[in-house]
Amino acid sequence: MPAVAQVGVRALTLAAICWWTLARAVVLCLLAWPVCRWIEQSFKMLPATWRPWYLAGLLAPACFPELLVGYAFRHLAVARPDLAEGLCSALLLIRMIPAGTIALLATPRSGPDASAWHCRLLLARSELNRSGLSRFRLRAGRDWIELARCYWNGSLMRGLPAFGLMGIVAFQEFELAALLQTISWTDWFVTARWQGLDRDEMLHQSLRPVLWQLPLLLGVLAWVSRTSQRMAGTVDDVTERPESVRVLWFGTICVSVAIVVGCVVPLTLMGWRTFDGLALLARQRTQQLGLAREMLISSAVATCATGMAWVISSRLRGMFSSLLYLGLFGSLLLSLGAVAIFQWPLLRPVYDTPIPWVLVLTLWLLPRAALLKAWLQAFRNDTGIYVAELANPKEGTAAPRIRNSSIMKRRSSLLWHLRDQPQFLAMSLLWYWAYCDLPSAYMLAPSGMASGLVRLYNFMHFGRSAALSAEALVFFGIPVVGWFLLLMANRKFR
Repeated sequence: MPAVAQVGVRALTLAAICWWTLARAVVLCLLAWPVCRWIEQSFKMLPATWRPWYLAGLLAPACFPELLVGYAFRHLAVARPDLAEGLCSALLLIRMIPAGTIALLATPRSGPDASAWHCRLLLARSELNRSGLSRFRLRAGRDWIELARCYWNGSLMRGLPAFGLMGIVAFQEFELAALLQTISWTDWFVTARWQGLDRDEMLHQSLRPVLWQLPLLLGVLAWVSRTSQRMAGTVDDVTERPESVRVLWFGTICVSVAIVVGCVVPLTLMGWRTFDGLALLARQRTQQLGLAREMLISSAVATCATGMAWVISSRLRGMFSSLLYLGLFGSLLLSLGAVAIFQWPLLRPVYDTPIPWVLVLTLWLLPRAALLKAWLQAFRNDTGIYVAELANPKEGTAAPRIRNSSIMKRRSSLLWHLRDQPQFLAMSLLWYWAYCDLPSAYMLAPSGMASGLVRLYNFMHFGRSAALSAEALVFFGIPVVGWFLLLMANRKFR
């Protein structure tokens, strides 16, 4: 892989790079926070029939492959290096907002809300006016402590998980920072590995970003302890709050802008020459077979990791539940740890196999699988599922066979929409995350099972071409097209 660090970045130490990455994450979290609140309120104001489409639009920029986004905007960063940091931050902000919004929606509403905090503040002011300044000073410390406790147990505690999750997304960013040539500790490690840094030294240096992420992880850990509860609160009544109409429109505009900038613009920047590359790819049989082989390898590894993560995430108890937290450190640090562990003499025989790759992806997907299951549980219609399961004609009755067949078909369709389809969508999202994960493929893919992600990533540093754009579009687009076709076929036959 070509060294992508800028000349000014090469002189920076890892500590300085971590400071810069952390500062960028904090600033972006502060910018994203009000937008997440507006989008959350907009989501709760929508009718139930519109929410799935709104949620799909919200998640679209976060699920769009980062490699394609960085590849599409790379020429702008190369032409204007002074704007590269701002461009990377803007694109990263678009990917952080869905994470923060989902965290807010999945976090139960806190006990002391803004009204309780305001009432406590009014009480303190009334004590000041009634008792006088001298007597109030004796109670000032206790009043401020109560105000702080009220605010901590209210808005701050509910917003802490969103801040932590957005901070992790920003701090662990790799593809955008590498392709846009901005400062990032993740790109430092990948470049150091390519330049031949000693394994023990790399493992020692990796402890620094691990420790620096701990403050960000505290918010997510506080969230994990609360996601087992059902979502609280109901949809606000728009007619009672005229100003909420503006919030609804503003949240919808933010989601629309994120879709355009995060999905539509990257595809547009790749240009119409992509169709020329597709025509060229259609005539090259050898290139087709190689790309198909790389896609099958990535698909097989992603399928194994997704299945294991989905099963394990709900069966971890006691001290084994700490495995959920390991995935929060990111696939890059997990891959660096796996490289060191699987080179021990006892585990060395399985190092050049897909086992380390699958295990790292499984650990990385575990917290995501737990979050998706908590989300599904929050919106699960237990009553509807129970009624659908009861709609089963008993054997030996005198009902006509055609009627029984019709009832079973409706029952199967209802169970699919209420129970099976949400799980299928969640597992599909996990699968695509694993399919598009570059750090684990770069670090752990065996020599005989090279991933197409690594090859595309390496060639993207040399500029844009019609052939490369076509291969990237096929690699990332074929699974999405196949997923849509599968959903349409299932809807047709049910």
